[in-house]
Amino acid sequence: MMNIIYQTAEILATVIEGLILFSVSSEMVGKRFNKKHHIISVLLCTIVYTIIITIMNQWELFSFVTLSTAILLTFLGVLIITTNAIIYKMTATILTWFLISTSEYSLSYGLFMLFGKSFDISKGLSMILTLGNTRLLFLTTLKTIQIIIFISLRKLYSRLKLLRQNDVYTLFAITLLSYIIMSVITQMMLSNSLLTLQMAVIFSLFFIILTIVITLFATITNAKYQNEKQEKQLMTLANEMMEKNFITMRDSQNIIRQQVHDFKNHLRTIDGMLDESPAKDYIDELLAESYISAGYCHCGNDVIDSIINCKINESKEKNIKFTYNISINTKLSISSIDICAILANQIDNAIEATFKISEENKRFVKVEITQKESFIFFRVENSCKDNPFNNNGELITTKDNSNGMHGLGIKNIKETVEKYNGELKNEYKNGVFTSVAMLTNN
Repeated sequence: MMNIIYQTAEILATVIEGLILFSVSSEMVGKRFNKKHHIISVLLCTIVYTIIITIMNQWELFSFVTLSTAILLTFLGVLIITTNAIIYKMTATILTWFLISTSEYSLSYGLFMLFGKSFDISKGLSMILTLGNTRLLFLTTLKTIQIIIFISLRKLYSRLKLLRQNDVYTLFAITLLSYIIMSVITQMMLSNSLLTLQMAVIFSLFFIILTIVITLFATITNAKYQNEKQEKQLMTLANEMMEKNFITMRDSQNIIRQQVHDFKNHLRTIDGMLDESPAKDYIDELLAESYISAGYCHCGNDVIDSIINCKINESKEKNIKFTYNISINTKLSISSIDICAILANQIDNAIEATFKISEENKRFVKVEITQKESFIFFRVENSCKDNPFNNNGELITTKDNSNGMHGLGIKNIKETVEKYNGELKNEYKNGVFTSVAMLTNN
């Protein structure tokens, strides 16, 4: 009766091991099927895995041949039920096995000392590899610990599929090396030599720590990569929204100009129909007024016109003197979105800094856009209350970071300029901040 219980425990332990292997590895790589079909595929892989490993365990409970077969079966299962590049699948397989083997090795060593009552592991080893109550306790404790470990680390190992491929290659190489060395150490532990045992313990601890450090490094690198990716997506979205807004403003301005033009024509018609009267005099005065400000920009580029005209109005509302000089004689190869990313952010930063000056007569923003051969220069000058650079020569942003937009304006300009093999120069001198973006126009 007890022998049946022990045999059943062996099979259940193999089932749990299979479920862990295929579930964790697929979480690392990325599931090929939907939730229902994925569960079925994991169960099928586990059944096949359990049957083969159980048959092999009939000859010997611990064998490197059985272990190698188990790893190969895991990889084949992962290959079938997951999607992503093969290096991700190989890394997931070896990393999962490394974690399983590490937990098994650590617990085994503890039991060796507990039941062997000495550093001679041969006594404890013989007990946990022999069917009986000790092995039953060992299997129950081991599988419980493994389940807890993998549930606790789920958020960590599930990020493997987000890592860049170069990072995955590094992680695979380190994990494989660590696993091979740990296997060698396990073989060393089978020796009856106390010195060999001590060396095995030292090496095992070293490689366990090394693997943890590598995993943490890869996770931190990935987190940084994801943050940069989200920032770029956010900046792209902001640039697209700016472009749409300026185009909408341009269309609105054109409609208003057309309506004003038509209105003046109506006034002229009415004026011609009136005899000398106060009404005629009043209409003459209206016609003498300029309904379209002479300060509006008409440089030939719709997006630049829209940005400049919008910022002229914004500057008037904030009592900022706004001047501009635009000299471009060829069609720009720079996309409308990228023009917004550079020029709109430059002027926004300038207006924000200038508006902080309490003396309104000292507020000014000057914009110059010039073309020299195959280069375009976006130059924005503004009066500035304080030096915007810190001691390290970095620009200090005073914007609220509650919305996650801290410093994105300057970064947006810089990355867009670099996209066109250009250069961004910012300087502060005698109360004036100057931002010059140079881009190639090929």
